[in-house]
Amino acid sequence: MSPDSTAPTIVQLASFSDTFAAHLAKSQLDAEGIPCFLGNENRPYGPALGAVRLFVRASDVALAQEVLQGQQAPMHAMPPDAPEEATATMPRCPRCHHTDVVCRHLPQPTDNLFVKLRLWLLAPAKPQCHCFTCGLEFEGE
Repeated sequence: MSPDSTAPTIVQLASFSDTFAAHLAKSQLDAEGIPCFLGNENRPYGPALGAVRLFVRASDVALAQEVLQGQQAPMHAMPPDAPEEATATMPRCPRCHHTDVVCRHLPQPTDNLFVKLRLWLLAPAKPQCHCFTCGLEFEGE
């Protein structure tokens, strides 16, 4: 049986570490009338077996990205207009060299299971940092 040449191409739009965020994104796309579906959502061991993936038609990617981007609130460690002396002692991202970074030693209640396990079991001597500009996770100083 040959594949149907008129069938739309399905592509992965995003991946999520938790099922709730994936379902919220799917609901936003459904509300806008963009057909989509989730893959890998019934994972027995959470993020250890991979992320929940959100799929859309290739022709809907740009519109779906626009819908999801409009719903995300930007997060910043420091206000964009912070004075230079306030950012001089802050850690910098090794990838993008930006100061919009948060570092911590202990897990937070809102962390996903993977982050909690990494911080509790590995007990890092250096703080674990996250860059809000490029998304890099790295060890601080």
